This record gives sequence, C-alpha cells and structure tokens, in this order.
Amino acid sequence: MVEYLVIGAGPAGLQMGRFLHRAGREYVVVERGPGPAGFFREFPRHRVLSTDDNRLFEGEPFSRYSKRSFPDADDLVRYLEDFARPLNVRYDTPVGDISDFPARHVIIATGKKPHVPNIPGIEHAETYASATTDPIAYAGKRVLIIGRGHSAFETADNIAATAKLTHTVGRTVLRIARQGDELVATIDGTGELRYDKVIVCAGFRRDTALDVPHAHVLTGDSIRAIRHSARALHRTLEAEHHGVPWPHRRLRNRPDALAATIAVRAGKIPDGLADVVVPQGQHALLYDEMPTTERNGFVVTSTQVRHYRRNELIAVEHRLHRKPLEKFFSQQLAVPCIA
Repeated sequence: MVEYLVIGAGPAGLQMGRFLHRAGREYVVVERGPGPAGFFREFPRHRVLSTDDNRLFEGEPFSRYSKRSFPDADDLVRYLEDFARPLNVRYDTPVGDISDFPARHVIIATGKKPHVPNIPGIEHAETYASATTDPIAYAGKRVLIIGRGHSAFETADNIAATAKLTHTVGRTVLRIARQGDELVATIDGTGELRYDKVIVCAGFRRDTALDVPHAHVLTGDSIRAIRHSARALHRTLEAEHHGVPWPHRRLRNRPDALAATIAVRAGKIPDGLADVVVPQGQHALLYDEMPTTERNGFVVTSTQVRHYRRNELIAVEHRLHRKPLEKFFSQQLAVPCIA
C-alpha cells in the first residue's frame, strides 16, 4: 500500500511527482514505457513544438534546453528526462487494472492519444500517427487533411511543396469512399471531391481507459495548463488529507486595492481555475488558482468576477479593468469609491 499512486510519467505525472516529492509524501509514479515523456517521443510527428512555454514548476527553466520560439520536441524530452531523474518513477510498468496497485490516493495522468472522428469510410484514411512524414511520398498527389489544429497545419506545411494540391477541412466531411485508386470525400457545402490520400489530423483526446470514480484525473490542453492544474490538485490533496492550509495572502479590503490586484491577476488565471477573495474586516484573503466552484466571496476567473454570499450568486462583473472593477467592489462592499 502506497499513499499516492501517479499513473503516467508525462508532464502531468512528473509535475505531480515533484510536488509530492517536495512535500515528503510517500508516492510512486508508474510509466508503461521505458522512459518519461512517451507522448513527446512520438508527437508532434514533425518534431516542432508550437510554443516555448514548456517549463514545469520547481525545475530548471526550459530556456536552458532551447531558446527557440518553436523548440524541437527532442529538447522537451531531454528536459523531462532531467526533471524525472530525482523522482520515484517506475518504468516498464503498464497498468491494466488500478486495483493491482494498492494506493490510498490514485492520480491518473495518462495523457492523450490521437482522435479519429466517427465518419463513414474513415478506415480508408491514414492517420496523423501512421502517415509518413517524408514529403517526397506526396509528390504530385492530391491530399485531403481532416483537421484544423496544430497537427493538421504542420502536416499541410510539410507536404505543400511536393503535393499537387492540399485541402484542409474541419468537421464538414460527411463520408469517404474508395473508387479504384481514388478516395472520394463528400464535404458539406462543397460536394464530392477526389483525392489520392486522406490524412486524419483531428487532434488528441484524453485516454480514459483507467478512469474510475475514486481517482483524481490530471490533464490539460497545454503544459502551462498542466502545471497549474497539478499545483491546484496538489494543494487540494494537502488541505484535505494533511491539514495544510491553501496558500493565501492578505490584501487591504478596499475597492482600489482589490481592483488593482484583480486587474493584474485576471490575465494570469488558467482556464478551469479561479482566484477566490474572501473579505475579513479590514483585510481580504486572496487564495490563488483554486478549482472553479461556488464559494463565499469573490470568485475571479480570466473572464469575470462573481460575488457569492451564503452560496448565492449576488453579482457578476465582466469588465476586468481597474476602474470598472473598483466601481464593482465599491458597490459590493458598500463603501465609497476611492478616486
């Protein structure tokens, strides 16, 4: 019996492992592959990341591995290998059933896998994971790429110089049929078009095979989202199971002070999380990046401020600039607005 079982040694699992390691908790990270960052050893296929914001908390800055705006994916693999080195990670350990690994708390951080949409005839298409990355293979061919995300456009860019024509479409493909050596795609609003190859680059979906009701799921659409979600989950576990208070700081309970802080903080709060401001006499307590929920006080997201009192929504402010916020807090705190 281990206290914490973390499944997956990608960015999410490693970040959680580092938090548990620093807190002195008993934990193990299990990974089915022979090393960390299995996803990034394969994806993106053309080995160029879409952003340089790939750092995790409590580790070396990613800029020590690459200073490029769009780094090579292998730089991220090296970074995560070094990040994982001091942690208790057990490789070559696939998990088929969570009950085979007794733990008081289970955290699922298994990452994503390529998504294949449910389109009639999709079996005639290649996928982002299986299609060759050699542009010569597409020389003189008509290629349809299904998808409008990073994987679709990196594939289109790779073959544009050699392919006869390249079309990228979103969710408008109705069906695909094979007629001899050609693939006929029926596209909503366009009709039937003929191609030599169809490649599905429809993004990724989280692997839910191990999901069970009692487990905590850790995921995110980017490494930035992952690192903040991991910190929020770790703080939640520390508060619920170890009596460690959620970190907070004190602000002056005045409209000008609250507005100045919230106007800055709103642009930094990741999706799915919220700052919570709780007025207490002359001061207010700011709890940053908590899981979004209804709480007494002011709940601040990247798009709005909601005021709850006794679990009832009192008011909402969508203008997250200093002056509108100062007016909002002045009304809600029932004190004069300070110029």
